[in-house]
Amino acid sequence: MIDVLISGRVRGAVSVRTGSNGRPFAIFRMAATDKHGDSELIACIAFSATVIEAAQRLDDGDSIAVSGEAAIKTWQAGDGTTRHGLDVVAHALLTAYHLGRKRKGAQPEQDAPAPL
Repeated sequence: MIDVLISGRVRGAVSVRTGSNGRPFAIFRMAATDKHGDSELIACIAFSATVIEAAQRLDDGDSIAVSGEAAIKTWQAGDGTTRHGLDVVAHALLTAYHLGRKRKGAQPEQDAPAPL
């Protein structure tokens, strides 16, 4: 298992499905830039209710950061070349929409008197 924290942008629509056990899960893709400036597509799946809820609110192109377990996959493309990809089981998801709420909670109230 590889623990990862990846930032990038959502690519395509988020799909929420129900597993054979009756529990929902979300599937989405994100694009992240590698050290050469190339965009890599990452397949993500989420089982956590909070991650599913956050992912459902996202649209194509929204900025996100995902934390979770990653697995490297390799396959042969139709032209015979070897391709590589990354699958992530997302345990946490952070979006730009979360930042305002977290910053507001971390800042002291303006009306509170300064400590002596």
